[in-house]
Order: sequence, then C-alpha cells, then structure tokens
Amino acid sequence: MAEKEFTWDYDPVKQLKGGVEASKVVWSTKSLKAAVDALKKGLPLKANPFCGTNTMLLKPDIVYRRTEEEVEDYIKCMQDPLYFAEKCFLMTPKGLQAVKMRDYQVEYLKNLKENRFNILLACRQAGKSVTTAIFGLWKILFANDRNGLILSKSGPAGKDLLKKIKDMYLYLPYHLKCGTLKWNQTEISFDNNSTLCTEAFSPTAGLGKTINLLILDEFAWCPANEVDLFYENVIPTVTTMPDSNVCICSTQNGFNKFYEIWKSSVEGRSMYHHQKIDWWQVPNYNIETGQWEKRTEEWKQMMVGILGSEEAFYYQYGTQFSASDACLVSRETLTRIHQNEILFTSREDIISSLYSKFFFVNPEYDIENFKNKYYIVLVDLAEGGGSDYTVFQILEVNVDPLTSKATFEQVAFWRSNTVDIEKAAVEFWVMMGQLFRPDLSNVIVSVEWNTYGALFYNYICLLNEPENFKDSVWRFNICKEFDTSVLCHYKKGNMNEEIAGLKNKNSKTIPGMRWSAESKKTGCAMLKMMLEKGELIIRDIVQIGELENFEDKNGSGSYKASYGHDDMMMTLVQLPMVVQTGKYKEFIEEINENRVTNQNSFNYGENMYGSMSEITFMHFEPGQQPYSFSANTITGW
Repeated sequence: MAEKEFTWDYDPVKQLKGGVEASKVVWSTKSLKAAVDALKKGLPLKANPFCGTNTMLLKPDIVYRRTEEEVEDYIKCMQDPLYFAEKCFLMTPKGLQAVKMRDYQVEYLKNLKENRFNILLACRQAGKSVTTAIFGLWKILFANDRNGLILSKSGPAGKDLLKKIKDMYLYLPYHLKCGTLKWNQTEISFDNNSTLCTEAFSPTAGLGKTINLLILDEFAWCPANEVDLFYENVIPTVTTMPDSNVCICSTQNGFNKFYEIWKSSVEGRSMYHHQKIDWWQVPNYNIETGQWEKRTEEWKQMMVGILGSEEAFYYQYGTQFSASDACLVSRETLTRIHQNEILFTSREDIISSLYSKFFFVNPEYDIENFKNKYYIVLVDLAEGGGSDYTVFQILEVNVDPLTSKATFEQVAFWRSNTVDIEKAAVEFWVMMGQLFRPDLSNVIVSVEWNTYGALFYNYICLLNEPENFKDSVWRFNICKEFDTSVLCHYKKGNMNEEIAGLKNKNSKTIPGMRWSAESKKTGCAMLKMMLEKGELIIRDIVQIGELENFEDKNGSGSYKASYGHDDMMMTLVQLPMVVQTGKYKEFIEEINENRVTNQNSFNYGENMYGSMSEITFMHFEPGQQPYSFSANTITGW
C-alpha cells in the first residue's frame, strides 16, 4: 500500500464527516490564507490561529513554517529597516497604499539604525512620524526581549503614533508577524517578549521600567515645567542598556530642552546624531496634476498669504528656533548662512599654551594663511566663572584691489567661560605671538573695554616684562613681546559722533571699545547690514546659533541673547566700530601698499615654536626655589 504524501500545509477547514485531527498543527502562509477564506465563507475551523475574529493578528506561540523564500525575505527585513519599509502599508483616503520613502526619510531611517542616540528637527508634514513608526515596529518585531516607550506632548499624540505602528503591522505578510499577546490603544506586545507602549507625559513617565527603545515625539512641545525632570529621570534608565536607542523628533518650539539637546549635538558635544528637514525638502501634492511637486518660493509666498505673515509661516514650517521677526538678520539671510555652516574644530597643535584646547579653527582653512594674510582680532571679556565667555574672534580681511572695499570672514576663535582674565591675557599674549607674524604687521586688535578691558590691557602690558607673571615666564620660550600699537583706539566720548565724522579734538582715546546703550544699537544696526550684504561671512555652527538667538525683544534696537549666550555676537558687533577707526584705515592702506610691492608673503616653514611637549615651563611658588616641568604634565596653573 502506497504511503500518503506528507505535506506541511495544514488544512484548517473542519470536515463535516469524522476524521482524526493532528495532535500538533504546523501553520504556513498557505494554510493561514485558507483559514481566512473559510471564515469569509462562514465555514468553521478545526483550529483557529487568529486572535478572535481578527485575521490580521496571530495567536501567540503557534507553530509556523516559512518557505525558503519567506525565510530569505525575513532575514533581509531583520537586517535592514530600509528593506523592511518596503513591506509596510498604510490606509489612506485613497485606500491601502505602500509607504514610499523620500530621500530625507531614507537618511533618517539609516541614522536610526546606525546611531544609538538620534535627534531630528523637522518642519511640519515631513513624514517624520511614519519613519519613526517604521523603525519602532522593526525594532520590536525582529529582536527579542525589547521594551519600547513612546512619549509625546500629550497622551492622545502618543496613541496616534502607536496607532500608525499598529496599522503597519496589520498589513504585513504573515511570515513577518509574531504571535500577539497584547493589542490595545496604549500597548502592543508579541510572543518574542517584546513590547511597545505609550504613556501620558509626566516627570515620572518610564520610571521603574526597563527601556531599550525610547521615542520622544514632538519633544519640543512637552510641558516646559516638567521636561527637565523627566529627561534627567529617564535617560539613566535607557543608557544602562548597551544596545538601547533614543529617538527624539520634533518641530521647533523656541528655546527649550529640545533646543539644548539639538545645540549640543550640532556643536559636537553629545552622543546624539542630528538631522534637519527643511520645508523646501518636502514635496507638495498638486491636486490639479495629481503629482508631488517640489516646494518653491512661490509656494512659500502663497502660504505666507494664507497664514498672514512670514513669522506665522516660519512658526509652522520653519526649522529655526526663533520664528519671530526679532532676530538681527532676516529669515532669508539666516537661511543662506545656515546653508554654509560648519563646525569649527579644536586645534591644540597650532598654539602651544595651557588652554589651547579652547582654540577653534575652520577645518577647511589653511593655517599657513595666518602668516601670509591679514586679520582683525576682536576681544570680548568675561570673568571666567562658568557663565559668560571670553572670546577672541579672528576675522580674515580681504580687500578688493579695484575698489579697496574690504570683506571679512570668520576663520577661528578662542572661547572659554572657565579661564579667568589673568590667564586669558596670557593665552591672548601667546596666541598673538605664535599665530601671526612676529612683528604683528598683519593684524589689528579691538578690545571690549566696559568691565574688564582696562584690567586685560594692564595684564597685556605687564606680560611684556619678564619680571612680571613669573609663573608664566615660559611664555618667552614661545614668543617675545606683544606690540600694543596694534590695538584700535576709540574716543572716550560718543562713538556715534565719530561714525558721523564729527571730530572732538579735546576728547582722549582709550585702547578699547566702551559700549553705551546708543553705541550698541548703532553697532548692531551696522552689523545687520554687513551680514545681509554678505560683507561679513560667518560659518561656525556655534556662532550661527548665537546669531539665531540674538534678538530685539522690545523693538528698541538693542539686541541680546533671548536664550543662552551672546558673547561671540558681541565680539562681531565691534567690527562696524573698528572700520571707523584711524587704525583700520591705516591697516587697509598698508594692505594695498604691500599688494603693490608684493611684500605680503611670509614663509611659515617649520613649526618655529616646536611641539608643546618640548617647551620647558618655569613655575615659581612664593618662598620656594623655581623648578621646571614638562608641558605634558601640566594639569592647571
């Protein structure tokens, strides 16, 4: 008697006549589809693999056998969320539609896979929630023992994101699904022991839970009075897991915790990988043509007309944290500046000093230029107590040979809020001696004089004498002297009179810029024109962040930081004042003369000061004999 051919495909339809049921059911895609067809026809099943009458949810712990093709497909989905995204569908007004990823969504999904910590700043309607949903589903579906938590600005908002994830799961093919343990508005869990839930936002949300995946949706809109405590509570819980993920995504909502995390990431001070999606990257659906089209300036102006103002447009569609019109420069100028932004990098190899780590240079800039080209150094001072920053801003000066008109570009800066005035003066003295020509013939300097200017100037003068600052006598192994004649002098009287050309022969000058309320307004107004005309180019991300935050809140013409610091901006406000001085005019004349005589080339050559470790520093303690020590053993002063 011939053996009956064995098949893995289980026949789920209950026979009307007697028969023997297998003790163990092995399901396949074919048998599951047969069960669905039978239920549609009203036929009873011998065994039901579904959760109740929902044929899109499988019972937990059923035995399922995939075909070779399905196994291959499953492995590809498990390894690549981009491939998995091709399997995802969403119900739309036009019916069930496959998810189509735009280029910036592809980049976002790659970032989520490759980086544990991610932060996304996006305009509205960019599809960030769909992309986040795909990653969240992929993370819990193809990994065992994962616990995901979704938190948003409100309970309903979190449920909306969870609903997108649930909808995507429902329309997946059976061979990609797990058995379902929980399926409700706030939580889903599968028989691979992975769970994804959402809670109402509160300072204690997530406490006591093991969290492998944390999704903070529209984080900028969470309650400001609760968000700091929540973040401080939940992050230690997540970071204890070596394979955990944090995904923060939001539209902008001013200067808050989301801004702090974003700024820290952009400036390279955190583990977060950042990405920004602007309004012009998102296509707009044209009802007349039935096509997705690129958003243009015409589209923007149409939306400005609908919303009533540019401020309203940028509030709804912008990625700038200050959506108001109070910023120093126009939105268009700020957008243009952002397009060329770059993070300046610390260059301890250029300057041999104790605090050279605070010296930052454009990574694309040729450092040999510091000896060959011309510069303005702008100095803004602070006490070094951890609050405001002392800043030495370095601008390259480029003069048009035909018009003698100068343009300026930020190429480097020294910035610290922990180094006090005395030590900052030593840093400045050493920086000037190493960075530029030995005679400082290719640089002029402007110092802010208001609070610490006189003290700073006094320190600089004293540093030229070996008997002063004995604990810093090592400086003479590096450079010889700072020529104070490179300092710009300003009248002690009204700076606006000098700008207007009104000379007061009786007024004395000081080697620094003393700000008054009126002169600051004038400087800000003139700096605005320089930035908008492209006469001053700034590229550093930290600097641009301060510009974006530099606002005139009360309409008086006086600008200051609406959040954080504005020390780098205040150095730049000196620039319009510098160009009014006699020192600057002599400087430009010298540049033109040197161009004619071709005397503006200086051989940088080898590192004339040697490496930091080769310098011997002399340190003196009161009542003790002097001793020497290597620079690489220095930890402080």
